[in-house]
Amino acid sequence: MFSFDGRALVALSVALLVWASSFPATRIALAAFPPGHLALARYCLATLALLIYCMLVRAPLPRRADVPALALTGLLCGTLYQLGFNYGMRTVSSGPAAVLVDTVPLFAALLGFFFLRERLGVWAVAGIVLGFLGSALIAAGESGVAGFAVEPGAGYLLLSSLAFSVGSVVQKPLLVRLPAIPVTAYYFVAATLGLCSFAPGLGASIAAASSSANWALLYLALFPGALSFALWSYALARLPVTQVSSTLYLVPLFTFPIAWVWMGEVPAALSFVGGAIALAGVLLVQLKGR
Repeated sequence: MFSFDGRALVALSVALLVWASSFPATRIALAAFPPGHLALARYCLATLALLIYCMLVRAPLPRRADVPALALTGLLCGTLYQLGFNYGMRTVSSGPAAVLVDTVPLFAALLGFFFLRERLGVWAVAGIVLGFLGSALIAAGESGVAGFAVEPGAGYLLLSSLAFSVGSVVQKPLLVRLPAIPVTAYYFVAATLGLCSFAPGLGASIAAASSSANWALLYLALFPGALSFALWSYALARLPVTQVSSTLYLVPLFTFPIAWVWMGEVPAALSFVGGAIALAGVLLVQLKGR
């Protein structure tokens, strides 16, 4: 059954707002870093920050029985998700990318229903479909008919969405036994280890990158990386997977003011219509889904 948890919803809101800012920051960083180097450097810095926090608060260590699930979560939510996202963002424009990334709620709802036995009522299904329709309209409004095409990198983004959805389902039982931030820190360790094959040449990439690219890397590591994933885990521990994942439809709404202020991009009229539909879909899941 879906529930209302004010703190979890606030945590989700902050996570989504910061994730929305990761799109322009990723494009800045990818101008200087290969996708593999960017993913490894980002996770090294984010993992270090999370582990320092765990040491300061004396967070509990995982049980030996938890290690396989943590490793699998790190591989899915970290290694595969980040590589798919970085490689996809090199060639896919923002409109189609938004639609592909927003398949996460669809995957997550089905996986939560089959593997976690979460109830999936008519209102929840309607809200998820409505949110996806709104996301597609936003993407069409921002890209235009000519720009809304499936580029070769679309498969990477679809893979990243599927990996993140499966990883969220694998992660949820861990959050019953461990706090959210330690779970995030421990699976980030696994994700970083999974990216170590990209270590050769990383130092040279960092040295050759511009200051703006390195600042973008640091921002991606600490905020869309460590902070947002920890807040996501916090919310996932308290709410059903379907309810949490449906809020990802709000990310394009948060990107509007960011793109407006940062890059001077004025949203198209169709994007406002899509945003209203996406918001209605999320509200339908959060309220009527209960």
